[in-house]
Amino acid sequence: MHKGLTIAGGALTGIFLVLTIIGTVITGSAGEELENIDDDPSPYYIVSENGSASFTYIDADLQGSSAFEVLLTLDYVDYDEDGFVDNCRNYTISVIDEDGVDVTENVTESPYSKECRYDQFYAEDPMHNGMVGAAFVCETYDKSVRNDCTINDKFTVSVLDENNVSVDFTLFDYDAYMIMLIEEGIGAGGALVGGIGLASVGCCMIPIGLILLIIGLVLPGPQQPQMMGGPMPMVSSMPVNQGVVPMQTPVQLTTQAPLSGGATASEVPDMVSAYTNQFSEPPTE
Repeated sequence: MHKGLTIAGGALTGIFLVLTIIGTVITGSAGEELENIDDDPSPYYIVSENGSASFTYIDADLQGSSAFEVLLTLDYVDYDEDGFVDNCRNYTISVIDEDGVDVTENVTESPYSKECRYDQFYAEDPMHNGMVGAAFVCETYDKSVRNDCTINDKFTVSVLDENNVSVDFTLFDYDAYMIMLIEEGIGAGGALVGGIGLASVGCCMIPIGLILLIIGLVLPGPQQPQMMGGPMPMVSSMPVNQGVVPMQTPVQLTTQAPLSGGATASEVPDMVSAYTNQFSEPPTE
């Protein structure tokens, strides 16, 4: 077993498994948040009193604003099939600024003539709660229309029926409602995407950790280095000169003629001296 690869493979497998679990939990939580976004439009409704309602035009992001919608409670039907909700266009809608000037023509232009248009989506859309969009005030997001609405301008909307009798209605701040939905959706959607990405990375990387783990279990571990030759000789603690045979001075031997019987050392003639004297004297005639 290769210990290093085994440990690395086990650690990576554990880490990626934890990431997968965390990503799955985040994904589930974000999915529930996305499904449970509070899309109730009623906090963005301004209910009229005695046939009139006021609002202040704002544009927080300065990118233009979707219109304030004038919603009438009518039967959402189109029996004559002219593309408009029946009886919707029998109502008169007017808009007055804070100076009391009628600015209806300047602030109620809408694209595609959406006023009172019959649309099955609107009929079933809980955002409008079955009411009919009879007018759209201060639509500035769509650049194809021109409405003279300035930030912080105050307007009062009123509705009269065909008999010039005031009719109550609902003014819907559609722009603020959509901003809320987008912000909530981005928050939950971002968490959802992050959770899915984290779980996907962890799930895809787990096999790599398992492969390393298996390789580590199969491969042999590194070999230990072996000693070359026999064991190192022990260094003796004996003195340097111990065991060394001392050299002796050779003994000079002197050859001495054997003594004749009965002679003593003192009576033995000096043979060397006699020999020397023999050759040092001149011969006699």
